[in-house]
Amino acid sequence: MSDTLSRARAFLFTQGRDIDQAQFTHHFEGTSLDALLDTLARYQNQDGGFTQLEVDIHAPDSNPFATEIALLICGQASVPATADLLERTVAHLERTQTDDGDWRFVPGVYAHELAPWFQGWQWPNLNPACTTAGLLRELGAGSPELHARVARLFERLANPDDFAGDDFYAVRPYAYYFLPEWEHPQREQYLAALLDWLLRQAPKTDVDGNHFFAYVRGLQTWTGQRIPRDVLDDRLDRLIAEQEADGGWPSPYSPAWRSWVTIQNLLILRAFGRV
Repeated sequence: MSDTLSRARAFLFTQGRDIDQAQFTHHFEGTSLDALLDTLARYQNQDGGFTQLEVDIHAPDSNPFATEIALLICGQASVPATADLLERTVAHLERTQTDDGDWRFVPGVYAHELAPWFQGWQWPNLNPACTTAGLLRELGAGSPELHARVARLFERLANPDDFAGDDFYAVRPYAYYFLPEWEHPQREQYLAALLDWLLRQAPKTDVDGNHFFAYVRGLQTWTGQRIPRDVLDDRLDRLIAEQEADGGWPSPYSPAWRSWVTIQNLLILRAFGRV
């Protein structure tokens, strides 16, 4: 086990959440997919949605951002669409999607501690509509009707000017929506804009590796195949250097995110052969 990996393991098993520990043991120590899903199921509500995975949303109610994280975990572990947990998740999303194509907070979310940026969230929004739909496409899940509603929302709200600035979250729905391979007349247009955005961010010292690589993921993706290798190598070197003395990676947000950021960075480093 590399030094980077062993130090991260020590951090995760002293300070990390159970779901991030379960991801580590599954991806790096070969524990079963069932074991990972058993841990993830602790965060799944009776209605099929998820709670607590998004640490800035404290309500016990299901919320779309926690459910999105669950989908990402499933995608990274190649969970089959027929898995019971995933089928229940998709059924929840089919049932709770609004006619305009989005998913919203239920009233109970606002009755508990909630980060300021979520308190004023505007609906409908490409986040989480397109991010959720993109993850479902990667998993081979979601009905044609669900995806058609998101496509109509995208047509209404998408704006190429979202790539003009440096805002990670403005670009996020386009990355998640189009990194999966599927037919859309504007897919390459938006991916080219994403690539240009990534190349603008690459030399900056205030952009952490987790945010940069979230839209690259690996060499198999559209962006991963087109970013110059020297740029990738530089960013990977810097990502490794960001690991802190306790073995975890920092988060620009709440320290509660460090466990999640650490496992995500390990998966990035594995995808590029660095651990």
